[in-house]
Amino acid sequence: MTVIAGLLVLALLGPARPHTYYWRDAAGQTHITNTPPPSDAEVLQAPPPPAVEPGKVGRPEVVRQSTSLGGHRQVTLSPLQKQAWGALDELLAKARSQGDRRTLEAVADSLISDCLWGHGLWAMPAAPVLSVVLMGFLGWWLAIGLRSGLRAPLIAGFLLLGLALGHLLLNVFLYHPQEVRLRQNLELLEQHLGTGEALRPAHQKLLRQRYQALEQAADPLQPPWRFPVEVKALRAAMKQVMVEP
Repeated sequence: MTVIAGLLVLALLGPARPHTYYWRDAAGQTHITNTPPPSDAEVLQAPPPPAVEPGKVGRPEVVRQSTSLGGHRQVTLSPLQKQAWGALDELLAKARSQGDRRTLEAVADSLISDCLWGHGLWAMPAAPVLSVVLMGFLGWWLAIGLRSGLRAPLIAGFLLLGLALGHLLLNVFLYHPQEVRLRQNLELLEQHLGTGEALRPAHQKLLRQRYQALEQAADPLQPPWRFPVEVKALRAAMKQVMVEP
């Protein structure tokens, strides 16, 4: 029952994708925030999202494992994506020179949220709930003609089957795509932090550890609540790297 409750809570209470605001203040500075801009601000149209998507037509694909110090997976970017990442690099360089920590953290939050819930992934937490409900209904329908003593075990068995199927769906169609998108795009972000330099070795090691922990948490044999915990840890690590690369 604890595992069932955990799956239902994760599916029903999954974090909503936060809205990102792009705006320019009276002094002409451009800001990226997760809170609404002031009333006198000029709201800008959001630029093309910098996130890349593996395995899609017209999107970059992982071509090889790098032998560089950071161990980054090399990707091929389209001209539009190169332009978007270059503009992001310039924006972060400007924010960094002005000590604008809020913008640095907002960029990390926005990219992570897009990796987690973009491209229809926001709907995937409903899969385990539907699995449990449908299998429970099937068990109830099959148990209608049975003796009362056999109905409860049959329904419970189908609920457990629905739980196992829901856990598999959650890992295959949500956690695994999220893990791939997070690692690929955050590795790109590491190269466009607006510093023009490589990350310090300690931060490279920290992020490699967080990526590996996230990959392990996406395994179907892991409890369903471990992956959100690892995402939270990765988000905190990325913000730390953004502010003090």
